[in-house]
Amino acid sequence: MKLKSMLTALALICFVAAQAQTAKVPTADEIVTKYLNAIGGKDKWKALKSMTITAKMSMMGMDLPMTLYSKPANKQKAVISVQGVEIVQAYDGKDAWAINPLGGGKEPQLIPAEDAKQMTEEEFESEFIDYGAKGHVVNYQGIEEIDGVKCYKLELVKNKNNDKEDVTEIYFFDAENFVPISTKSYARSGQMKGQEIQTYLSDYQDVNGLMIAFFTEAKVGGQTVQKLTMEKVSFNDAMDDSIFAFPKK
Repeated sequence: MKLKSMLTALALICFVAAQAQTAKVPTADEIVTKYLNAIGGKDKWKALKSMTITAKMSMMGMDLPMTLYSKPANKQKAVISVQGVEIVQAYDGKDAWAINPLGGGKEPQLIPAEDAKQMTEEEFESEFIDYGAKGHVVNYQGIEEIDGVKCYKLELVKNKNNDKEDVTEIYFFDAENFVPISTKSYARSGQMKGQEIQTYLSDYQDVNGLMIAFFTEAKVGGQTVQKLTMEKVSFNDAMDDSIFAFPKK
Protein backbone atom coordinates (compact mmCIF):
# COMPACT_ATOMS: atom_id res chain seq x y z
CA MET A 1 0.00 0.00 0.00
CA LYS A 2 2.83 2.36 0.84
CA LEU A 3 4.46 1.84 -2.57
CA LYS A 4 1.11 2.30 -4.30
CA SER A 5 0.49 5.53 -2.41
CA MET A 6 3.97 6.78 -3.28
CA LEU A 7 3.46 6.03 -6.97
CA THR A 8 0.11 7.78 -6.88
CA ALA A 9 1.68 10.84 -5.25
CA LEU A 10 4.50 10.90 -7.82
CA ALA A 11 1.99 10.64 -10.66
CA LEU A 12 0.03 13.54 -9.21
CA ILE A 13 3.16 15.66 -8.88
CA CYS A 14 4.14 14.91 -12.48
CA PHE A 15 0.63 15.75 -13.66
CA VAL A 16 0.59 19.08 -11.84
CA ALA A 17 4.08 19.90 -13.16
CA ALA A 18 3.00 19.05 -16.70
CA GLN A 19 -0.10 21.20 -16.35
CA ALA A 20 1.96 24.10 -15.05
CA GLN A 21 4.38 23.74 -17.96
CA THR A 22 1.50 23.62 -20.44
CA ALA A 23 -0.10 26.69 -18.85
CA LYS A 24 3.13 28.73 -18.95
CA VAL A 25 2.56 31.89 -20.93
CA PRO A 26 5.45 33.69 -22.62
CA THR A 27 6.34 37.17 -21.42
CA ALA A 28 5.82 40.27 -23.56
CA ASP A 29 9.51 40.27 -24.52
CA GLU A 30 9.39 36.56 -25.42
CA ILE A 31 6.38 37.16 -27.66
CA VAL A 32 8.12 40.07 -29.37
CA THR A 33 11.27 37.99 -29.90
CA LYS A 34 9.27 35.10 -31.38
CA TYR A 35 7.41 37.54 -33.62
CA LEU A 36 10.59 39.13 -34.96
CA ASN A 37 12.06 35.68 -35.60
CA ALA A 38 8.85 34.59 -37.35
CA ILE A 39 8.97 37.51 -39.80
CA GLY A 40 12.60 36.92 -40.74
CA GLY A 41 14.67 38.37 -37.92
CA LYS A 42 15.29 41.98 -36.94
CA ASP A 43 18.75 42.09 -38.53
CA LYS A 44 17.30 41.38 -41.98
CA TRP A 45 14.68 44.06 -41.54
CA LYS A 46 17.18 46.63 -40.30
CA ALA A 47 19.39 45.91 -43.33
CA LEU A 48 16.69 46.87 -45.84
CA LYS A 49 17.32 49.96 -47.97
CA SER A 50 13.88 50.30 -49.56
CA MET A 51 10.54 48.58 -50.18
CA THR A 52 8.18 48.82 -53.17
CA ILE A 53 4.64 47.46 -53.03
CA THR A 54 2.11 47.19 -55.83
CA ALA A 55 -1.39 46.57 -54.55
CA LYS A 56 -5.11 46.97 -55.02
CA MET A 57 -7.04 49.07 -52.53
CA SER A 58 -10.76 48.34 -52.32
CA MET A 59 -13.05 50.97 -50.83
CA MET A 60 -16.46 52.53 -51.54
CA GLY A 61 -17.14 49.86 -54.16
CA MET A 62 -14.01 50.66 -56.16
CA ASP A 63 -10.79 48.69 -56.75
CA LEU A 64 -7.97 51.19 -56.98
CA PRO A 65 -4.44 50.32 -58.22
CA MET A 66 -1.78 51.56 -55.84
CA THR A 67 1.99 51.69 -55.61
CA LEU A 68 3.74 52.32 -52.29
CA TYR A 69 7.37 53.39 -52.01
CA SER A 70 9.22 53.56 -48.69
CA LYS A 71 12.72 53.67 -47.27
CA PRO A 72 14.32 54.27 -43.85
CA ALA A 73 13.86 56.09 -41.65
CA ASN A 74 10.30 56.94 -42.62
CA LYS A 75 10.23 58.33 -46.14
CA GLN A 76 7.12 57.17 -47.97
CA LYS A 77 5.01 57.79 -51.04
CA ALA A 78 1.67 56.39 -52.20
CA VAL A 79 0.41 56.74 -55.76
CA ILE A 80 -3.24 55.76 -56.26
CA SER A 81 -5.09 55.66 -59.57
CA VAL A 82 -8.72 56.78 -59.38
CA GLN A 83 -10.71 56.82 -62.58
CA GLY A 84 -7.56 57.38 -64.61
CA VAL A 85 -6.31 60.18 -62.35
CA GLU A 86 -3.30 59.81 -60.05
CA ILE A 87 -3.57 60.89 -56.42
CA VAL A 88 -0.24 61.22 -54.60
CA GLN A 89 0.52 61.40 -50.91
CA ALA A 90 4.10 61.54 -49.63
CA TYR A 91 6.46 62.37 -46.78
CA ASP A 92 10.12 63.17 -47.36
CA GLY A 93 11.23 63.16 -43.74
CA LYS A 94 10.42 66.84 -43.34
CA ASP A 95 7.31 67.78 -45.30
CA ALA A 96 4.11 65.81 -45.87
CA TRP A 97 2.41 66.72 -49.13
CA ALA A 98 -0.25 65.57 -51.57
CA ILE A 99 -1.55 66.03 -55.09
CA ASN A 100 -5.27 65.44 -55.48
CA PRO A 101 -6.69 66.48 -58.87
CA LEU A 102 -10.13 65.25 -57.76
CA GLY A 103 -10.28 67.52 -54.75
CA GLY A 104 -7.42 69.93 -54.28
CA GLY A 105 -6.17 70.63 -57.78
CA LYS A 106 -3.17 69.48 -59.79
CA GLU A 107 -0.59 71.44 -57.80
CA PRO A 108 1.16 69.78 -54.83
CA GLN A 109 -0.08 70.96 -51.46
CA LEU A 110 1.58 70.68 -48.05
CA ILE A 111 -0.46 68.64 -45.57
CA PRO A 112 -1.05 70.43 -42.23
CA ALA A 113 0.99 68.95 -39.37
CA GLU A 114 -2.14 67.94 -37.44
CA ASP A 115 -3.47 65.93 -40.38
CA ALA A 116 -0.07 64.42 -41.16
CA LYS A 117 0.66 63.01 -37.68
CA GLN A 118 0.05 59.39 -38.55
CA MET A 119 2.17 59.60 -41.69
CA THR A 120 5.10 61.52 -40.24
CA GLU A 121 5.42 59.25 -37.19
CA GLU A 122 5.11 55.96 -39.07
CA GLU A 123 8.27 53.84 -38.98
CA PHE A 124 9.77 51.93 -41.90
CA GLU A 125 10.61 48.94 -39.71
CA SER A 126 8.32 47.28 -37.19
CA GLU A 127 7.72 49.35 -34.07
CA PHE A 128 8.68 46.25 -32.07
CA ILE A 129 12.27 46.26 -33.34
CA ASP A 130 14.37 47.76 -30.52
CA TYR A 131 11.14 49.18 -29.13
CA GLY A 132 12.68 50.16 -25.79
CA ALA A 133 15.38 52.26 -27.43
CA LYS A 134 12.66 54.08 -29.38
CA GLY A 135 10.84 54.99 -26.19
CA HIS A 136 8.01 52.50 -26.68
CA VAL A 137 6.58 50.20 -23.97
CA VAL A 138 5.01 46.77 -24.48
CA ASN A 139 2.58 45.23 -21.97
CA TYR A 140 1.16 41.70 -21.95
CA GLN A 141 -2.64 41.77 -21.61
CA GLY A 142 -3.62 38.11 -21.66
CA ILE A 143 -5.05 35.60 -24.10
CA GLU A 144 -7.98 36.35 -26.40
CA GLU A 145 -9.60 34.65 -29.37
CA ILE A 146 -9.88 36.42 -32.71
CA ASP A 147 -12.18 34.59 -35.13
CA GLY A 148 -11.56 31.34 -33.24
CA VAL A 149 -7.76 31.74 -33.18
CA LYS A 150 -6.02 31.80 -29.78
CA CYS A 151 -3.96 34.99 -29.56
CA TYR A 152 -1.57 36.68 -27.18
CA LYS A 153 -2.72 40.25 -26.63
CA LEU A 154 -0.03 42.94 -26.36
CA GLU A 155 -0.45 46.64 -25.71
CA LEU A 156 2.10 48.81 -27.50
CA VAL A 157 2.41 52.31 -26.02
CA LYS A 158 4.45 54.24 -28.56
CA ASN A 159 6.54 57.19 -27.32
CA LYS A 160 5.83 56.47 -23.66
CA ASN A 161 9.43 57.25 -22.75
CA ASN A 162 10.26 60.06 -25.14
CA ASP A 163 9.01 63.58 -25.80
CA LYS A 164 6.54 62.67 -28.55
CA GLU A 165 2.80 62.18 -28.16
CA ASP A 166 1.82 58.81 -26.67
CA VAL A 167 -0.02 56.47 -29.05
CA THR A 168 -1.57 53.21 -27.85
CA GLU A 169 -2.12 50.23 -30.16
CA ILE A 170 -3.28 46.69 -29.38
CA TYR A 171 -1.83 43.68 -31.19
CA PHE A 172 -3.20 40.14 -31.29
CA PHE A 173 -0.47 37.58 -32.07
CA ASP A 174 -1.41 34.10 -33.27
CA ALA A 175 -0.30 31.91 -30.34
CA GLU A 176 0.98 29.24 -32.72
CA ASN A 177 2.77 31.24 -35.40
CA PHE A 178 3.50 34.46 -33.47
CA VAL A 179 2.43 36.83 -36.25
CA PRO A 180 -0.21 39.52 -35.66
CA ILE A 181 -3.59 38.66 -37.14
CA SER A 182 -5.38 41.74 -35.84
CA THR A 183 -4.65 45.19 -34.42
CA LYS A 184 -6.67 47.94 -32.75
CA SER A 185 -5.80 51.60 -33.03
CA TYR A 186 -7.50 54.99 -33.14
CA ALA A 187 -7.64 57.41 -36.06
CA ARG A 188 -5.56 60.47 -35.20
CA SER A 189 -6.78 62.87 -37.87
CA GLY A 190 -9.41 63.41 -40.54
CA GLN A 191 -13.12 62.75 -40.40
CA MET A 192 -12.66 59.51 -38.43
CA LYS A 193 -10.44 61.09 -35.74
CA GLY A 194 -10.88 59.31 -32.42
CA GLN A 195 -12.69 56.30 -33.87
CA GLU A 196 -11.40 52.79 -33.20
CA ILE A 197 -9.99 50.99 -36.23
CA GLN A 198 -9.69 47.20 -36.15
CA THR A 199 -7.35 45.82 -38.79
CA TYR A 200 -7.15 42.15 -39.77
CA LEU A 201 -3.99 40.73 -41.36
CA SER A 202 -3.74 37.46 -43.29
CA ASP A 203 -2.18 35.66 -46.26
CA TYR A 204 1.37 35.88 -44.92
CA GLN A 205 3.90 35.16 -47.64
CA ASP A 206 7.67 34.75 -47.70
CA VAL A 207 9.44 37.44 -49.73
CA ASN A 208 13.19 36.88 -49.79
CA GLY A 209 13.12 35.41 -46.30
CA LEU A 210 10.85 38.08 -44.82
CA MET A 211 7.20 37.41 -43.96
CA ILE A 212 4.63 39.91 -45.24
CA ALA A 213 0.85 39.98 -44.73
CA PHE A 214 -0.46 40.25 -48.30
CA PHE A 215 -4.03 41.04 -47.24
CA THR A 216 -5.34 43.54 -44.71
CA GLU A 217 -8.89 44.63 -43.94
CA ALA A 218 -9.74 47.69 -41.85
CA LYS A 219 -13.07 47.99 -40.03
CA VAL A 220 -14.70 50.84 -38.13
CA GLY A 221 -17.71 50.02 -36.01
CA GLY A 222 -17.71 46.52 -37.43
CA GLN A 223 -18.04 47.80 -41.00
CA THR A 224 -15.29 47.31 -43.56
CA VAL A 225 -13.91 50.64 -44.76
CA GLN A 226 -10.88 49.43 -46.69
CA LYS A 227 -9.21 46.29 -48.02
CA LEU A 228 -5.66 46.10 -49.30
CA THR A 229 -4.48 43.19 -51.43
CA MET A 230 -0.78 43.21 -52.20
CA GLU A 231 0.23 41.91 -55.60
CA LYS A 232 4.01 42.29 -55.44
CA VAL A 233 6.56 43.26 -52.80
CA SER A 234 10.20 43.96 -53.64
CA PHE A 235 13.11 45.07 -51.48
CA ASN A 236 16.20 47.19 -52.05
CA ASP A 237 15.14 48.65 -55.40
CA ALA A 238 17.12 51.74 -56.39
CA MET A 239 15.08 54.60 -54.91
CA ASP A 240 16.36 58.17 -55.02
CA ASP A 241 15.25 60.50 -52.24
CA SER A 242 13.96 62.92 -54.86
CA ILE A 243 10.83 60.82 -55.46
CA PHE A 244 9.67 61.70 -51.93
CA ALA A 245 10.54 65.39 -52.04
CA PHE A 246 7.94 68.13 -52.30
CA PRO A 247 7.90 69.05 -56.02
CA LYS A 248 9.55 72.34 -56.88
CA LYS A 249 7.85 74.63 -59.35
